Amino acid sequence: MGLDPNMGAREFVLEVDAEVLEKMRKVGHVKIPLIGESFTIACDEGEAVGGDNTAPPPLAYFCASIAF
Repeated sequence: MGLDPNMGAREFVLEVDAEVLEKMRKVGHVKIPLIGESFTIACDEGEAVGGDNTAPPPLAYFCASIAF
């Protein structure tokens, strides 16, 4: 099923919240109500800037989103 080329507008709703854990680590919760799916993502910074390098840094997610 493709997208209707005659449709003038589309709406995409996300519900997002984030919480700070320890040091530079954060976790984000993303909910897509239309399909009833939820995802959890984590980010951290490298040790050189005060993190523990346990997850990708926020800028990595941003850059990946452009590539997607």
